Amino acid sequence: KVNEVFTQKRDILSDAFGTMKFTGRFKDLEPFLKAFAEACWDHHKERRTLGSEGVIEMVDRALESLPPGSGELSVHSDTLKRKREEGPGDEPSSDANKIVDQPGDVEGSTKYRVMTTRSVNETAPLVDGQILSELHNNVVLIKSEAFVQNLMYGRTGTPIAEAPGPAASLSSFERRARDEKLAKDCLAALTHRNKSQRFKNVVQSLATDETRQIQDVVESISSYASHQFTKLVQGIEAEKDLYDPLAALFAFISHFYRCYFNKSAKAGEWSVEIDNSWPIATHSRSKRPQPQAQTLLRRGYLVSSNKRFRFSPHVEDPPNLQPDIALVLFKEAKRGKLPTSRELHWKDVKVPIEVKLRDGFDANRVCQMARYARAIKLEQFDRNFTFSLLISKTKCRVFYWDASQSYVTEIDMHKEPALFIQVIGRLASMDPQSMGYDARFSNSGRVLASESQKMATTLEVVSATPTQFHDEQPETEGSNAIVIDLFVHRPLFEARGPLFSRFTRVWEGREEVGTDSENGDLRVVKQNWADAERVSEAFLYEKGKELPNVARLVGSEAGSRTIDPRSTWDVGDILGVYRKGQETANLLPHLDLASDEEPFTLYRCDSHPCPFSRVLLRMVFKERGRSIFKVHDSRELLKATKQWVTGLWGLNDMKILHRDVSSGNLLLGHDMDSPAFIIDLGLAHWSTQREDDPPTDQYNHERAAKPHRHLTGTLPFIAQELLGAKLYDWTVEHQIYHDVESVFWVLIYVVLLEERSAYAKVTLGALLSTEVSPVHDRKYFLLNGGLDPDFDGRFKLEGRFKDLARFLSRFAAIISNRSKGKGTINLQDIVDMVDEEMSSLPEGSGKKVEPVAILAAADSGHSKRKLELAEGPERNADQSRPGQSSRVPRTIRSGSRLVRQRVEE
Repeated sequence: KVNEVFTQKRDILSDAFGTMKFTGRFKDLEPFLKAFAEACWDHHKERRTLGSEGVIEMVDRALESLPPGSGELSVHSDTLKRKREEGPGDEPSSDANKIVDQPGDVEGSTKYRVMTTRSVNETAPLVDGQILSELHNNVVLIKSEAFVQNLMYGRTGTPIAEAPGPAASLSSFERRARDEKLAKDCLAALTHRNKSQRFKNVVQSLATDETRQIQDVVESISSYASHQFTKLVQGIEAEKDLYDPLAALFAFISHFYRCYFNKSAKAGEWSVEIDNSWPIATHSRSKRPQPQAQTLLRRGYLVSSNKRFRFSPHVEDPPNLQPDIALVLFKEAKRGKLPTSRELHWKDVKVPIEVKLRDGFDANRVCQMARYARAIKLEQFDRNFTFSLLISKTKCRVFYWDASQSYVTEIDMHKEPALFIQVIGRLASMDPQSMGYDARFSNSGRVLASESQKMATTLEVVSATPTQFHDEQPETEGSNAIVIDLFVHRPLFEARGPLFSRFTRVWEGREEVGTDSENGDLRVVKQNWADAERVSEAFLYEKGKELPNVARLVGSEAGSRTIDPRSTWDVGDILGVYRKGQETANLLPHLDLASDEEPFTLYRCDSHPCPFSRVLLRMVFKERGRSIFKVHDSRELLKATKQWVTGLWGLNDMKILHRDVSSGNLLLGHDMDSPAFIIDLGLAHWSTQREDDPPTDQYNHERAAKPHRHLTGTLPFIAQELLGAKLYDWTVEHQIYHDVESVFWVLIYVVLLEERSAYAKVTLGALLSTEVSPVHDRKYFLLNGGLDPDFDGRFKLEGRFKDLARFLSRFAAIISNRSKGKGTINLQDIVDMVDEEMSSLPEGSGKKVEPVAILAAADSGHSKRKLELAEGPERNADQSRPGQSSRVPRTIRSGSRLVRQRVEE
């Protein structure tokens, strides 16, 4: 009861716990909690104001007075262990320390990233608030006819690239007409059953061997009678009762298409033309001649509710997901026999299918479908969009997922049986490109998980001169084809973000010269779904190509785009948009809503929804860098600092503001003699044209010149003034000195990771807060004397980079004086300061020293993993760097991870 809780809290605060004595694990916190309670009560009674600095001082005093080992968890206590195991939410989720590209990139929102223990992964509760927030207003209901035409056959006039053969010359209209006829013929066969010769032919093709007789096949297939598929209705009492009837019906439909795809079949035979576009993957480096007849891969629907789904080894902490039925890819087996393995791999899943007993479209179900689509995105790097199905006793919902939005349509299987059959048959007969696979990758969609380790993957980037905006025609046509032999099994970075995001991937690879893929230069390839309305990142790299401390672009290509609703859907095609919760305004009647679950409600959509438009951008870079956490010593860190600041100033001279300086976007050279450089211009702003730039049209000039006053970057590294503007609703435009200040905060982060004092850990914890206020307050304190031992003796560097204390204090003073109007920040002052500090550094300052115990373990043959943990950083936090992944020491990552929340104010 609220009144009981209120009374108890009032008594505790007013009497500061009274005579209560703490005797448990945290008994040493009694003085702190009593002082905290007294401060809260005084604030309530308006005797004094309770501010963040006051609380921080109380915490600091408590930390200083704590005895060693206070409150440590006893690993021998069975009671405590049981409570931790049983208590909900005690442990951070298994997706800890992964980078998550949050939903956003929307003009009008806040764009920054935070450290958080909250996970965006599939081990979360069924209704995950963060996933649901992303899906809110991004799931659009489309009329079934329009959905099938535009998303399953291609928009009018759009060619469908299928394998050579009799069907290859069909237009999308002709292909759809053929499939509609096949669906009607299939429905007639299911209606007339044994009276239909076609039914008998398909049944015979399904009778795989002597263990499965024709009569067994006939009995498993649902007939269509009295306007319903009988086996999907009769005797169905639980969800699992639907699995086998649905799988048998899907198998019949797919085999019917297989038998009559292009020609009539004889009894027990089928046409292989349906598989012509799915030849088994070939090793791109193989010098052996290919066989005359290629082995063709098969696709089939099978019950998967009892199977374990696996991911590739490079997908760390994979989600545990299990669709009820799946359309999977497999090698040709004896006749129509499906795989019998106990495990399936997400790489082989083409369409995941979830089955529910009753109709409904609530938050639980839409989150589950989103997790399946995201699992495919995590595993299948060569796929641009995907389909999934949600099926109940009466309705089939077909989903289309791309990088910006989801579209769904509803088909009543019993009232629209031909359309339902057409959808199932189309999914089973699609070519790889129609299913979302990108033809720029060799073997796209056709590499089986069982053979992926031995298969090479090449990527062709047809490079052209980058344009300022992605909707412009390039000045030169793409003719410079760069072919990269990608090391796809060792990605430098993979975003673990939600569906509607940039979903950045970074690989290293070797450029092929002619047919030689072994002696070419090493390259780094970055691929992401970029904001189509922003100035092209590749264009900005091209502008700064002469700058020595900015990543050097070799070539780039802007390819596929997400769905544009205005050009895809006609008026009336969009029935509504789904939103979380339930309101009264614009609510459309939707009788399928499951009343006992959190609602995901359909609302009227009076105009085309305008999702965040994205374009698939690929960039090839000249070389790979090293993570900042691999720095050799203090001298290299200072030298790199000078080069990073020089690079930022060089970009500023080109009228480019980076606006996203972070620990992952500042790279060291690939060796000690190579210069450090800056990467990731994905959020950069090209403020205006220079005098020597060629003129562009007025519209583009206005787009580029539009000021960006919204907050961008990674929260621990954003300039303190920008955080203050966010807190207090000021108007502050991002300037070069804000980017330079971000370099300072990156240095502070790197230095604090090497500190072991309690005060340093508190400071680091504040900087890694998920809230703007504590980060701002701690930064204000550090800039205004907090780094000066004479000002505050509590902060004293004693770790690896202790010799940088004076440099950091001087750097902080420069930043503070500028914010107070007492000075300016210019490049030469910082360069002179760095040079002066480098000249005074003792020999070997900041050099990494491996712990003796770890080295001994390595010498005794223990795993390389221990060496990696001792060496430093666990996979860090930037989602778009063409460089090496970085790692955060284990002591820091226990309860937090870096989450890249990409939203704009």
